[in-house]
Parts: sequence; C-alpha cells; structure tokens
Amino acid sequence: SPKPSKAEKAAAGKSGFVPVATRWVIERSNAWMERCKSLTKNFERTLVHAKAQMDFCFVRLMLKRLAANA
Repeated sequence: SPKPSKAEKAAAGKSGFVPVATRWVIERSNAWMERCKSLTKNFERTLVHAKAQMDFCFVRLMLKRLAANA
C-alpha cells in the first residue's frame, strides 16, 4: 500500500479543511512563473524544452535579484 502523505496524516484526526504546512512555497513559485510571459502558452513540442523554458524563467528571476543586491 502507498505511504500516506502529510496531508492525509493530518486529516486523519480532524474534519473539514486541513491546510498543508509547506503549500505556500509551491504557490509562491507558481505565482513567480506566471509572471514569465514566455510561459503563458506552451508552444514547446517536447517536455525537455518546456522544462528548460521554466528553468530559464527561474534563472532570470534569480539573476534580477542578485543584480539588485550588488
């Protein structure tokens, strides 16, 4: 049987909405990616190229932050 996730473990003893503790990290990263205009529509033919496009988006973001601190 598969291992239960953190959300499933937390939800076992509670009823209703149970937030996942580290979800904000994923949501923040997704919001940063939405700001890259090249990712608004997927024109890439392969998954490798699509992933490279996302990597370039994050590299650009980090370079802008490093340049601002210099």
